[in-house]
Amino acid sequence: MWTCGMLKANARQALQGRYWRSFWVTLVLSLLGGGASGINLNYNLNNLGSSPEQTAAQFYDMPALAAPLVLALLSAAFIVLVLGALWNVFLSSPLRVGGCRYFMESRQAPSPFGTLFSVFRTPYLNVVKVQFLTGLKISVGYLLLLIPGIYWTYCYAMVPYLLAENPYLTTTRAMELSKQMMYGEKVRLFVLELSFIGWYLLCALTLGIGLFFLTPYTQATFAEFYAAMRAKALAQGLATTDELGGFVTHDTNP
Repeated sequence: MWTCGMLKANARQALQGRYWRSFWVTLVLSLLGGGASGINLNYNLNNLGSSPEQTAAQFYDMPALAAPLVLALLSAAFIVLVLGALWNVFLSSPLRVGGCRYFMESRQAPSPFGTLFSVFRTPYLNVVKVQFLTGLKISVGYLLLLIPGIYWTYCYAMVPYLLAENPYLTTTRAMELSKQMMYGEKVRLFVLELSFIGWYLLCALTLGIGLFFLTPYTQATFAEFYAAMRAKALAQGLATTDELGGFVTHDTNP
């Protein structure tokens, strides 16, 4: 039976002599994985008039160059949103799987920085598909009713780690196995996340800069959580070593 203190202690041990390499890995993940949705486009039609008829009238009363300018801005906004979505699907989301693989390998021995990008080898498109469909289901849960979205977030929390270990898993199998592994563990994972609240408050005092230095610790801890869930799955016969074959051990210097 794992505890928050046990996972954190294991994470600190895994980071010994490897912290700065892990820091650069998480920094790259933050820069490449978190910049796709940083633009907030909010166009309020009420500023053009109090009714659709007045809005239309004011639109046609614009100077000759105003209407094409508005259309050009809206077109540019649409292109930015599409590019942002593609960035997330084909780059950010697979990189999160690569990050999971890096921290799982780093538990055993120093893992090369390039492990982060190993996901872009075959079967890259399967990783993209599984991550996209899993994220789509979670997003639909949040849009329809908030509770299903939160529930599915925790049910499928292990999907990126499962893909990091076996990128050939189908969408159905990855989601099913993650849900089985997370049975009875969802509240405990929430408590584990909540245990970092003090660190997050300290990071807030640094205007968020401290998060860059905290992230290696949190990611190493969640890797320890997956290790515990993986051991549980193998012990309960939910998966076999043929399906979850483990992670590479690298004979490299820290």
